[in-house]
Amino acid sequence: MRRGRRMLLTLAAASVLAACATPQRIAKNEEGDAATTISRVGRFALRVQRPMEEPEAIQGGFAWQDDGRKLVLDLANPLGTTLARVESGPDGAMLRESNGRETFAADPDGLAARALGSPIPVAGLRDWLRGRVADAPRGQVSARDEKSRATAFEQDGWDVRVSQYDDTGPVRLHMTRAEPGRTIDLRLVITE
Repeated sequence: MRRGRRMLLTLAAASVLAACATPQRIAKNEEGDAATTISRVGRFALRVQRPMEEPEAIQGGFAWQDDGRKLVLDLANPLGTTLARVESGPDGAMLRESNGRETFAADPDGLAARALGSPIPVAGLRDWLRGRVADAPRGQVSARDEKSRATAFEQDGWDVRVSQYDDTGPVRLHMTRAEPGRTIDLRLVITE
């Protein structure tokens, strides 16, 4: 009986420590403009629900750097080991998996979906992590806070809720998307 409790406590402690692990901040691009660069580190939880099936879920950490021209997104498992890096710039996007395999595409959204098994709005996050709704495709803001910052909006098929801001932008984002045959739920919590 004691051995079972000890095992459960050990597993619980490991889970708590794993939930806290996030990747390291991405080194700044020497060519980027420091005034327009945004760098965020945090945790994500992605859940995909299909009718009459158990939900698929993945969680981990991420590091984000965007200077307006080049975007770098590191995705890590709950222990903090980088699983994949997505880079996007004027010439297209590249996914580099932990095994060294590289895949190229026109935009980063599909590459992040490949790494996680479900789409995430990387292109939209370029604006959303700055606390703004992109000009295109047109978004619809439905709620703002006392400082007139968007707290609820829809854009490009995503319903986005922001519950907290810091000086850089949102620190808690909840994004959902209903598609034929599945619902996607993505949560981001910024820790740095």
